[in-house]
Amino acid sequence: MIAFWLLIAAAAGMTAAQDVFPGNSVFHTGWYNALNVAVVVAALLQRRKNTLALFGAAIVVLSGVAAGLMGPDTHTVVGSPGATVTDDQIGSAFVFPLAQPNVDPQTVTVSLRSGSSLVTIGAQRRYWGSLIMWQAPRVSVWITAADAAGNRLTITQPTNGTFLSPVLAMQQSTVIGGMNVRYDSFAVPAERRTVKAVLFDAQQASHLGPQSPANGGPAVLFAVADRGDHPVPGGIGVVPSGSQRKIGGLILGAQAGNYPAVVVASGPYLPALIAGLLLLLAGAARTAFRSKT
Repeated sequence: MIAFWLLIAAAAGMTAAQDVFPGNSVFHTGWYNALNVAVVVAALLQRRKNTLALFGAAIVVLSGVAAGLMGPDTHTVVGSPGATVTDDQIGSAFVFPLAQPNVDPQTVTVSLRSGSSLVTIGAQRRYWGSLIMWQAPRVSVWITAADAAGNRLTITQPTNGTFLSPVLAMQQSTVIGGMNVRYDSFAVPAERRTVKAVLFDAQQASHLGPQSPANGGPAVLFAVADRGDHPVPGGIGVVPSGSQRKIGGLILGAQAGNYPAVVVASGPYLPALIAGLLLLLAGAARTAFRSKT
């Protein structure tokens, strides 16, 4: 009987681990799920077993296998303030609220739009069906642009002039001077300019020599080009976070700050997991009661 309970505990523990450590890629591997099923089968083949506990363990394991093999892989959804981002893996869209760079990202609530309902996602884990979601802080850059006279200019995406966003999510990365840095780009339609912005964190910015920020903070390198992607005279310059500078005929400002992204992971369907564990515990309690009587 001891071997049976050890196998049952191992099977339930392997599945419960998907809730305790969500997002681990090992839960989506075939060998892990096959091993979990094999442990339950081994318990089934024991001569002495508890049927109720075995049934509960089977429910637990099947809910874990369904999440591991059929659920979406762990991924991060990144959006700018005010943007709605569709996640094709789950067939729903995330709504990112407006926020300023000096706002604590844990006070920002992202919403998942599913049909006519909204599911709010904060800093704590949110369970929704077989999904586990939570916020992860990510550095973004709030930018401003003005002409030489100081008149504020509209900022759009380079490939979509109808999408207005003064915040760069910095999703792409490259290597400059041996440093792995993030970058993004935007357009200034009124001046027929496109601008690439490269973010240097505080440590990286300290290696920029004379252009290193005096306050030891992060900095953004701007590279201004025309619509033909040709650099304009004086179109490259470094702006410390929280400052602005005239570059390529534009007055560009940058402010680095945190804005949450959403991590989406698969997990056992919570009602099934709880029901299976309750049956398992009920079987264990019945065995313990019989052994005492």
